[in-house]
Amino acid sequence: MSSTNLTRMRTLLSQGRFAEAELQARDILATSNNAYEAHALLGQFAARRGETALALYHLDRGTPPGEAPHPDLLAARGAALARAGQYELAAMQLTASIDGSSDPLGVLLRLGWVFERLDRFDDLRAILERADKLAAQLGQDISVRTAILKMRTDEWETALDILDRASSISGSDRLARGRLRDRAGRYDDAWGDFVAGKAEIAASEKLSYPAARLTAHHDRVIDIFSADFINALPRAPKNDRLPQPIFVTGPPRSGTTLFEQLISADQMVSARGELPFAFHLVQHISTQFGSYPDGLASLGNVTKDRLAVALRDLYSGLASADADTAQAPHFVDKMPFNEQFLPLLTMAFPESPFIVMTRHPLDVVVSMMSHHLTHGYNCALNPLDAAHHLAAIDRLTAHWEAAGGACCIVSHMSNWSPIQ
Repeated sequence: MSSTNLTRMRTLLSQGRFAEAELQARDILATSNNAYEAHALLGQFAARRGETALALYHLDRGTPPGEAPHPDLLAARGAALARAGQYELAAMQLTASIDGSSDPLGVLLRLGWVFERLDRFDDLRAILERADKLAAQLGQDISVRTAILKMRTDEWETALDILDRASSISGSDRLARGRLRDRAGRYDDAWGDFVAGKAEIAASEKLSYPAARLTAHHDRVIDIFSADFINALPRAPKNDRLPQPIFVTGPPRSGTTLFEQLISADQMVSARGELPFAFHLVQHISTQFGSYPDGLASLGNVTKDRLAVALRDLYSGLASADADTAQAPHFVDKMPFNEQFLPLLTMAFPESPFIVMTRHPLDVVVSMMSHHLTHGYNCALNPLDAAHHLAAIDRLTAHWEAAGGACCIVSHMSNWSPIQ
């Protein structure tokens, strides 16, 4: 590794030229995988983008052997774990990072969010007291942030009063205020916040939903994945040495988290949250064979057999790299809308059950509107796009079922039988 390259990375970072600094870090790692500072930088960038597996990969390599991780790396690791729903581990990392962090107030507020997720409200109050004192010393107003963190406590009415009086409020905060207004029975005000909040988020983050392009893609998928084609797809043999996934899918806000909590109460099943690995399978096919789904249609039987094993090993490798603790024999992947990838996941894990959670679509759309979600290609930006995507995924699921049920098991919680 050239010291000149490292110096340039630091300079770009100090100048706020983050995209260029990230590219420089990648260039450094191309010639030296032991470039700890480059790993640390890439890990922090990935954590901010919510790329959990990538963030943890780099952050775990961002400290020289024998040295204690920098508090900012611990904070980034905690943020990544929190995004993945691994709240207990996140709380440990964030707590350890407060002293010495370059942004202790941010760490305290993030830790408060984790405690709120864990229903540890006494810990939440203690952290917010520390945050209030620090914010006063720094001359910062965190009243909106603390109000949102108190939404599920017995102080929620006070929190709503603070949010009602806020002179400036972001799109995401509007969604939070809308949920409180809904709780207070102010339904018209709540819906107004949801719609306005989503519009602001879409404008500020330049987000949109590609309805026409998605419909054309689904048309092509259905055309290629005929019943005969699906049933002729090879199945990879089970790798008994590794934990096996249980796919819990369906729209966001349909009960996937509750179902994960129920089945992971058994020590044979661990909760892993929303795992994006199915997208990596599609990317692998596109990289190796030109495109998806067209590239898959042109393969011979021998190549398909090899592909089934390759998809299994790719997914299992990503799952192993993303794991922080010893795994139970089974783990839950509850990524919403994974129904669209059921044939590929069945090729890789033919013995893994698929549970497609269902809920009234109106309930799903309203709930999706009340949260900042990026699932489904940003379909939750407005109710029409959300409804379009629910219908599009239902159409695909019906197509898989019409193939004879070989690709998916659609089950409601009432008739689910746990793995023996």
